[in-house]
Amino acid sequence: MTGYKFLLMAGALSALATPSIAEKLTLGHQFAPDSLPGQSAQHFADLVSEKTGGDTTLTVIPGGALGDERANLQQLSNGSLDMALTGTIVLDFMAQPYVLASMPFVYDDASHVLAVFSGEIGQELGGYLADNHRVKSLGWQYVGDRQLTANEPISGVADLDGLRLRLPSGEISAKTWQALGADVASVAFTELYLALQTGTVDAQENPPNFIRAQKFYEVQDYLITTDHRPQLTGFFMSADIFGDLDEGAQAAITEAAAETVAWTSQRAAEIQKEDVAWLTSEGGMELIEFDHTGVQDAIRQIPQEVLGEDGMALYERIRATEH
Repeated sequence: MTGYKFLLMAGALSALATPSIAEKLTLGHQFAPDSLPGQSAQHFADLVSEKTGGDTTLTVIPGGALGDERANLQQLSNGSLDMALTGTIVLDFMAQPYVLASMPFVYDDASHVLAVFSGEIGQELGGYLADNHRVKSLGWQYVGDRQLTANEPISGVADLDGLRLRLPSGEISAKTWQALGADVASVAFTELYLALQTGTVDAQENPPNFIRAQKFYEVQDYLITTDHRPQLTGFFMSADIFGDLDEGAQAAITEAAAETVAWTSQRAAEIQKEDVAWLTSEGGMELIEFDHTGVQDAIRQIPQEVLGEDGMALYERIRATEH
């Protein structure tokens, strides 16, 4: 993948002052340490330490050890966790007016979704989270295109009928896939491998890097190129804890986040083909090309159903965003 306009989530910053007070912060996430988000979290932590001369440090707690994404977001909101790296579940959980920004099959490519989340809509979303939940958005990054995996070949919409599909919690994704015929189940990401292994669910969807890092190829036979959503993850912080830091630490965190999301987005574009190639060779999966015929007709009513006229207006703004 080439030509993406990977956008920094912060403007030009002035020279950083060394923080006068040592700060030890914690960042939680649900991803495997060697996954791209896991690597990104550690990259961010290393940059913060580097930019502050070691005066501000981040301890990264991966693998859902501090709870799932919803728990981490709630912990940020009440100030019991300093930082978290989560996916777009934050929209369903804390920013319902913007939930259409995580709708499957709405974006053209990675540059499109990054333009939306770093532009006017993303700025509005950040303000909403800060005002309503005391959660500060530090930046969004692309981590790969979500693909379907299953234990039976899925080549088009007709094959989705009755498929027991695990999705992250969230109304917009569930409604979209249900409109396409799937039976949707909600399973915690940390419990997904077992659910696939035991046949509790037939299928799941995630970027190839996540599929590889979580070893889902061991319990799924087919990788299906639905390309239904360029996946983002975002760095978030307790707004109150951020506000208590001195200016030097705030500037270091802001700049490190901007550099990290650019680094991660570029890395995602580079490794996606590598992961697909590995999954369909050493990983033993068979690649199935998905025919998108009928998808748009089936899901066209979703924005109106979920948010009424406001939903259609946001959908049109998303589709009209230049990228």
